[in-house]
Formats: sequence, C-alpha cells, structure tokens
Amino acid sequence: MRAMTIAVRKTCGMAALAGALALTLGLVAPRTTLANDGSSGGNGSVAARLGGFPGIFNFLDALVVPAELADPEIAAFFAHLTETPADIEACLALLLDHDLGGSSPHNGTVLADGHQCRSSMTNIHRGLNIPDRIIDKFIGIVGEQAALAGVADADIAEVAKVLDRYRGGVRNK
Repeated sequence: MRAMTIAVRKTCGMAALAGALALTLGLVAPRTTLANDGSSGGNGSVAARLGGFPGIFNFLDALVVPAELADPEIAAFFAHLTETPADIEACLALLLDHDLGGSSPHNGTVLADGHQCRSSMTNIHRGLNIPDRIIDKFIGIVGEQAALAGVADADIAEVAKVLDRYRGGVRNK
C-alpha cells in the first residue's frame, strides 16, 4: 500500500507540472476559455508552480488525456460522455488548481461554452462502476506523464493526494 501511495503521489504531481512546462514553453495553446479566468497568479502554491489553471489545463489536454485514452481499460469509461472532452479537462483543471492552492473557484464555474462544472464526483461518475484498480491506473498515467515533464516529487505528492481525495466519489457508483 505504501509503495502504491508513493507511486500515486509521484504520478499526480508530475502531471500538473508538465502542464506548466508545456504552457511556459509555448508548446500548447489553450483550446478553451473560461468565462471567469482561474489563473493562480504568483502565490507560491503548488498550483502556481504548475502554471495555474492554464498550465494544468494544457497538460491535461496535450499529454494526460491522450495517454489515458490510449489505455483500453480507461478509454472504455469515457465511451458515453455527456460533456465534451474540453469541458471535462477544464473542470478537472479548475478543481486541481483550486485544491492545490490556486485561485480557481471550487465548483460551479460556468465555462465560456455554457457548461457548468459540477461539484459532486458521485453524481458525475454514477453508473460507471469504476473499480479502485482503474482509479490507481488513471492516477498512475497522470504521474507518468508528469515524470516525463520533470515535475518535482513534492508537487507530485500533492497532486496525488488531491486526486486520491476524490476516490470515494468516483469508485463503484
């Protein structure tokens, strides 16, 4: 269990930093715009080090989502979406930015396309019957991508904690 926790923490933090690196290097242009800008500014938080909402969003969009969808077990859970992938990425980036100390609102943000981010992980994932091993795999892929981007271990640990905090709302509903 301890080894898995360490792997999960490394995985998550790396993902977030990769987003910041992609944004900083100009490798990825944002595909979506928020109705209310959720950038983190320079507040010294994990979110700020990862590039705030824009960095986290770009990391998810350019690296994490393609890697997650390349895994057939994980891709199966995204087969019947009611939101656009960009909406899911934006809402997850807002959540990560907020929970990592950024200035994004916790929930309820209305995106530029009119989609409102929901606050209940249980409601969002109801009926998907996602087992723990898939959640672990999802977090692991996030970490792998972050590792490739050179995210700091401490930031990886914080991102992993945030993602793991939502496990109960995602699992087997």
